[in-house]
Amino acid sequence: MRKLKLRLSVALILFGGVPAAFAQNAANGERLSKRWCSGCHAIGSGAEPSHRAPSFAAIAAKDNVNSDTIASFLLLPHATMPNLPLSRKDAEDIARFIIQMKK
Repeated sequence: MRKLKLRLSVALILFGGVPAAFAQNAANGERLSKRWCSGCHAIGSGAEPSHRAPSFAAIAAKDNVNSDTIASFLLLPHATMPNLPLSRKDAEDIARFIIQMKK
């Protein structure tokens, strides 16, 4: 019985609280994206993309991309991107914002 209660509690935490937390983090990711990313990337619908950087929708549409791969990418230095002062949480929030554009 104790194991069943524990499993139910874990399931509620994992599946019951995810949508609200995900939306909140994606909203923070949108705010951060407007600050750090919008100079080069089209971050929303109707935005003009740079010829140098893919739109967030194009990034989200790639088959091999998920929020973990995007967050990890954002934390690594790249020659084509500026070195952004992002915390792990900030990178995860931006990744959630991007991945929610997946169709």
